[in-house]
Amino acid sequence: MSVDSAPRDFPIPEIPSCLQLRTVTKGLIPLAESKKLDNYRMGAHVCLWARQEGRSMFGEYRAAVMMQLRFDGTFGFPGGLVDKGEDMMEGLNRELMEEIGWDPSAHPVTWSDYYSTQVAGDRKLVLHFFIKEVTLEQFIALEKSCLQSRDYGKEVMGSIRVPLYTMDNMYNGLPAFLNNKFAGTSKQQLLLALHHSKLLTEHEISDVILKSQNLKLAPNRF
Repeated sequence: MSVDSAPRDFPIPEIPSCLQLRTVTKGLIPLAESKKLDNYRMGAHVCLWARQEGRSMFGEYRAAVMMQLRFDGTFGFPGGLVDKGEDMMEGLNRELMEEIGWDPSAHPVTWSDYYSTQVAGDRKLVLHFFIKEVTLEQFIALEKSCLQSRDYGKEVMGSIRVPLYTMDNMYNGLPAFLNNKFAGTSKQQLLLALHHSKLLTEHEISDVILKSQNLKLAPNRF
């Protein structure tokens, strides 16, 4: 599917029972409904990830998942607002080029990578979320190109990999990471992406959420 070949519709994705929460499902609509919203600004973000085998002393890698530290001190996904009159897919690939040095001519994000659409009515925003798998080699190259991107040090303070393991103290790793400050619904999107990409099972997601809420473990570093 080409970058600008927009489908007629995508339904709301199936949400696992452990994430059937208002903070996750609020504002989710089919793609077709978003096209009826006039005077709404449009944005798009993407979860880029690569399969990664092996273990470290802290836990199993599973995959490299990219997020970024934003200018406002929160974590989010690469992407941003689309300019008025700009095609949405072209706008997303442009944002990725500006933020992480993405080459849309070689590896464009397309509608085949689409996951969901969410409306933030209070801010008059329509936000589209994509999930794209790349090779580990491509992922590492992107991490390096981030440093040379136009927005590095301005809108983007750096890219990070999400730790997908839970350490022996049952808090450090992904549970601790989830207690950072995230932009908008980025934390919920992360968990949905991990489930959709089969990197974590529904049981594992439920378990990591529970452990992230056990702040009694937070001071224990090892």
